[in-house]
Amino acid sequence: MSIETRDLEEYVDRMKQIRRLSTPDLEKVEDAGEYSRILLDNFSMIGKMAGENRKVIEELVKPNLSADVVLTDEVRERLEEFSDLLFDEKTFGEVDINLSDLITNRLMEDDIRSADSGDTNGYVISIAKKVQRDYIIISGLTRFRTKKAEEIRKAAYENYKELMGYIEKDRFATLSEDARSSALHFSIMATLLFESTEEEQPEEYWEKPFKVLEEGVRILEDPYYHEMLPEFDWGKYEFRIYYYGSFLAYSRLSVGTAKKAYEYAEKAVDFLKNRGRDDIHSFVNIEQEEDLKFLASIQAGYISEREAADAFYLTYENRDREDYTLTGINKNLDTPASFFRITEKMELGEKDAERYYTIERSVIDYLLHIPKTSSTYLKCVTLVTNFPNYFREVPGAMTMEEFCLKMFAAMHPPTYIHINMVADITESLVRHLFDIAPERFTGFPGCDSVESVIANRERITDFAYHAALCHDLGKLFILDVITMYGRSLLDEEFALIKKHPVIGAQIAAKNNSTKEYVDVIKGHHLWYDCSRGYPEEFDTFKSPYKTIIDIVMAADCLDAATDSVGRSYNKGKNFDDYKKEVIEGSGTRYAPFLTELFNDPGVKQDVEYLLTERRNDLYRKTFKILKNNEIDGISIKNMR
Repeated sequence: MSIETRDLEEYVDRMKQIRRLSTPDLEKVEDAGEYSRILLDNFSMIGKMAGENRKVIEELVKPNLSADVVLTDEVRERLEEFSDLLFDEKTFGEVDINLSDLITNRLMEDDIRSADSGDTNGYVISIAKKVQRDYIIISGLTRFRTKKAEEIRKAAYENYKELMGYIEKDRFATLSEDARSSALHFSIMATLLFESTEEEQPEEYWEKPFKVLEEGVRILEDPYYHEMLPEFDWGKYEFRIYYYGSFLAYSRLSVGTAKKAYEYAEKAVDFLKNRGRDDIHSFVNIEQEEDLKFLASIQAGYISEREAADAFYLTYENRDREDYTLTGINKNLDTPASFFRITEKMELGEKDAERYYTIERSVIDYLLHIPKTSSTYLKCVTLVTNFPNYFREVPGAMTMEEFCLKMFAAMHPPTYIHINMVADITESLVRHLFDIAPERFTGFPGCDSVESVIANRERITDFAYHAALCHDLGKLFILDVITMYGRSLLDEEFALIKKHPVIGAQIAAKNNSTKEYVDVIKGHHLWYDCSRGYPEEFDTFKSPYKTIIDIVMAADCLDAATDSVGRSYNKGKNFDDYKKEVIEGSGTRYAPFLTELFNDPGVKQDVEYLLTERRNDLYRKTFKILKNNEIDGISIKNMR
């Protein structure tokens, strides 16, 4: 079947429409009832458009992604066109980077075959773009601190080395102008493959990115390359060398490496102040470079953490709170994240606590206001993960639990409503289980008998409620995946989703308000008998919170099964439908005691109330919060 440009453009248009439909413009909505109706209607439309998109992928794109298929020139041209529509390399405008990368990988395989038959230019352009795309993928994966990022980094660096082979003068002269330009443009971007490396690395690790920069300087200073590409933007090329070198300051560096990053940051700042151009200032600003300079100077030992923290906060105070461009996002999200990082282990005073609270409120407020349909919105998703990573609970500021709850409300209201629903359902099931079989809670810390369980009824119930409220904390790291409404998830994306219980548990373990809930967070996607689900290495039977884990898992599934907005395109099930599922899965997927619990008339009455009246109430309150930008309305106490 031939691929028409129109089909691909319509796919992209639908993806953009879906993003708009999933976050309706509240200025045009008068009340919460209308908001709920609009969401229901919108997600019904999203379901239809997603079906059309799946047809495009399954019938037009997927058949050509197999390595066994020989791509015709026409099909190849359409795939290249589609990949560019999904991700704009110049602006980093993103519609669907993961699908774009899948297509690019397929085209690279074809380019290798073409290179063998003499068509070198297409191969060079493709492998050059792949260096950039690998950086985008690695940047997304660093939030999980997964080994896969390192595997991609190694493969991408090999691509860079191969690309550099074509920059050697004898081979460079044989390339077309487009191929030469792509090779130079993307080769220095290999530096960024090493950016945001959180683990401390030996000095030899950093030799690779600095070698990339040194090669860039060599090319910049060689008249040969200027003669071969007289129309190439050599000024921007020079700045990007300094810019990428300064970006290494986002990593955890040794003193010697930090000094080198500082030198590049100094040159970048000087360039912006004295030679900057409007097109360069459109994607970077002096304040961001000053931030990087400070990050490098701290690690180099040039200034103290206190000096840097004060400087970062001063920069943050002078930001434009309504700037939603890429520059504005850096100032409003990147700068405060750097402040959190610097002060992560610093001794704090009263002034710092005030700053923490101000930043926490301001970040939430900014996220509430940012247009969710903008091309820069997905950049926020990556930056948002810095906050739970570097978050520190400070007396007088927000707890981790409260901050994450507000983040969900601002970034993805359906998840915010979902975690509140799961908490309420969990609390209800726990209270009823106390009436039916309190012995199920024996083994809970401090409760080695039924008598002690009963005496600690409120403590156990409160624990279960808050554990359920935190169960999806790790989804802050995969907002771009859970909002992929427009098509079926790729295998790589589903693999990321399966990481959210572990990453959520890791973040929860670092903070006093959430560390008690680690087992529940980690185990809420495991079946009762641990035969299926994830993470596979966790045994819930060894946890003193086994009963609560099983209840939260059931509450999570119940809300997902009965909700028609944000989590499913289909009409939700009712309580009785789900009860059948629990009975059928008793002893395997679901704990046996849940059958007795779900057969209790009181449980049915309470849960059905939660699934109707309480859910509607949550939508009303969420609408009010979003409509009026009421940050203080996003609180655990007020929502109960």
